[in-house]
Parts: sequence; C-alpha cells; structure tokens
Amino acid sequence: MDRRTTIITRALRLRCPNCGGGKVFHHWLSMVQDCPTCGYSLASGNRVGANLLNLVASEVTLFVVMGVIIVRSWPNPPWTFLQYGAPLLMALAPLALFPFSKMLFIAFDLAMHPGAQPDAKVHGVGG
Repeated sequence: MDRRTTIITRALRLRCPNCGGGKVFHHWLSMVQDCPTCGYSLASGNRVGANLLNLVASEVTLFVVMGVIIVRSWPNPPWTFLQYGAPLLMALAPLALFPFSKMLFIAFDLAMHPGAQPDAKVHGVGG
C-alpha cells in the first residue's frame, strides 16, 4: 500500500493518520488535541474543512437513500415516510459521520503536506 492509502485507511479506522495509534477521541464528538502515541496535532486548522466534508457527505447520503427508496418503491413511494424520514436522516447523519469527516480531513491534509508544521499565526503554536 502506498503512503496516502495507508493514511486514509488509518483515518477511516478512527486512528491517528500519522502513526496509526488509537484512542484519538474522548467520545464520539470530542477529539483529543494531539495523538497520544506520536504527538501529531489533530485539532489545529481542520474545523471548517471537516465540517464542510461532513455536510457534503450527509447531503449525499440523504440524496442516495431517498433516491433508492423512491426508485425501489415506484409507482407508490412512501411520501409520508420520506416527509418525516428525510429531516430525521439529516439530523442524524452529521452526528454519525462526524468522527470520520474529522479524521479524513486530517488525513487529506497530511497526505498533501507530509511533515508540515502548524502555522503559528493561524494555529497559535510555535514561535
């Protein structure tokens, strides 16, 4: 496996994309600041991108689920179920996808900028 595939696979397993170390979340919605194994910064500079990735993944999930339900039940789709199910899915999908979007965005950043140090002006670290 090449390095980028390894990094993304580690992120999808909810492990540190840099070293593969575990326990990078306190609980489902709270991530540690730094990897306890290698010290790689997991919390700096990834909030906006991770939230955008989460929103897009949730919207795509909603579109696919609704499309499959409508196509499979045509000509009589369950409109009442969809009327209540779609908002429920849009409320739950971002919560379910949250840790994956956070870790994937960190992995994408690490894959594009290997060995990069956080910018002091942006992240408030370093000199």
